[in-house]
Amino acid sequence: MTIVPLRLLIAEDDASFRETLALEFQERDYDVTAIACLNDFDCLLRKRFDLAVIDLKLGTDSGLELIEKLHCVSPGITTVVLTGYSSIATAVKAIKLGAVNYLTKPVSMDDIEAALLGEVPAEESDDYQAPSLARHEWEYIEYVLARCDGNITRAAKELGIHRQSLQRKLRKYPPHA
Repeated sequence: MTIVPLRLLIAEDDASFRETLALEFQERDYDVTAIACLNDFDCLLRKRFDLAVIDLKLGTDSGLELIEKLHCVSPGITTVVLTGYSSIATAVKAIKLGAVNYLTKPVSMDDIEAALLGEVPAEESDDYQAPSLARHEWEYIEYVLARCDGNITRAAKELGIHRQSLQRKLRKYPPHA
């Protein structure tokens, strides 16, 4: 008896993370297709998937749009959304569109696979320790800096703090939490 591997779509704009996810799932015997944006998906409209791991932000595209497209082409697909910047509003919207779980990065491969297979990821278990406020602050600062192409003056203005305050924060981070 031949076991057919589950067909998994990975939609992630970060090339190294996308490649890592693809390799890890291939090693776990999934049939993996990896894309970076919505345009890449349009080339796959005839392909059906069983599972999908979708980054909330796909460059300038929204992973939420991809969830809608996927459910039209592959009814019954199990979709998990990954994000570095979670919010209740986007989590609710993702679930309403058909995602079965919404995980905040960083997340382990085991947690992603557990969510895809309908198991409770370790991060949702009783012994889960939420990231500290300092960690959230650092991640948001990194996000804003990246959006401002590393320009500290622009980032400080966008964060609503003085440039020197941002420089002090950058000197004492990353936090160990």
